[in-house]
Amino acid sequence: MDIIEFKSFRIEDKPLIDGFFKVHHYEQIDCTFNTLFLWQEAHQTKWAVQDDILFIRAGSGKDMFFLPPFAHKEEDFVHGLDLIHEELDKAGMEFRLKSASRWVMEQIERLCPGKYDFIEDRDNEEYVYRTADMISLPGKKLRMKKNHLNSFLRQYSDYQYESITKDNMEDAKEGIHEWFLRHGDIEEEEEAMKLCFDNWDALGVKGAIIRIYGKVEAFTNGDLVNDKMAHIIFEKANPNIRGLYQAINRDFLIHEFADTEFVNREEDLGIPGLREAKMGYNPDHLTEKFDVVLKK
Repeated sequence: MDIIEFKSFRIEDKPLIDGFFKVHHYEQIDCTFNTLFLWQEAHQTKWAVQDDILFIRAGSGKDMFFLPPFAHKEEDFVHGLDLIHEELDKAGMEFRLKSASRWVMEQIERLCPGKYDFIEDRDNEEYVYRTADMISLPGKKLRMKKNHLNSFLRQYSDYQYESITKDNMEDAKEGIHEWFLRHGDIEEEEEAMKLCFDNWDALGVKGAIIRIYGKVEAFTNGDLVNDKMAHIIFEKANPNIRGLYQAINRDFLIHEFADTEFVNREEDLGIPGLREAKMGYNPDHLTEKFDVVLKK
C-alpha cells in the first residue's frame, strides 16, 4: 500500500482542491484545478490529501516528480516534504519537486536551511502580461502586433465575435476540430479540449469564437488563476488570416476579463520560435519556477 494513496482528478474534486490553492496568491497554472484536470492523462497527474495536506504527483518511473505540498500551516508544509521523501524513497527515486515558485523556494530554505538546491526551470516559466496592454497593444514594441490587428479590422470589418454559449457550442466544437485536423499530431491537446467542452460549466471556463462570412475561424477559452489574473487555456485561429490572433485575443479580454490586471499565457517549453513570439508581446514578468533537489 502506498504511503500516500493517489487518485485521478474528477470534476467533483474541484471545490476541495481549489480550497488549497486559494490559501496563497498563486500565479502559475500548475496551481489551478482546471489545468491539472484537463492535462492529467497527458502528464500522468494524480492527487491525494493526507494529514490536511494536498499532494500532486506527475509522471511515472524515473520521470516521476511532485509539486511542492499545499498546506494551510507551516508545520504541515514541512510534514508534507517529509512524506514526499518517504514516498520517493519507497519507490527508489531521488527527491525532486518541480514548479516551486520563488515564494515557495524561500519558504523551503527558511524552514529547512541548507538542505536543498534550487534550479531555475526557464523553459516552464509562464508569461504574464498586463491585460490592458494586451487589449490596446501600446507603444513601439507592440507596433507590429497593432498593425496586424488594424489590417484585420480593415479587411474583415463585418466579422462576428461571439461568446460561447449552449447555442453556439456545437459550432465551436466543429471549428476547433477542423483546426486540429489541419494541424495534426497534437492528439493530447485535442483530448484536453474535448474534456474541457464536456465539463464546461463545472470548470467555470469562458470562451469565444470569431466568424468570418459565417465560418468559425478563431476560437479561444480561459479561466481565472486568481482574482487578478486571467489564463488563456486554448487559442486557435486560421494562420492565413492576418491579425486574426490579435483580434480574438483582444476581443476575448475585452468581453470576459477586462476587470483583471494580468493575463497568463503559459510557458514556451524552450521552443525558440514560441519563445520569440511570447517575448514579442512584451511580458510584464514571468512566473519563476524552480526544481528542488537535495544538496549533494
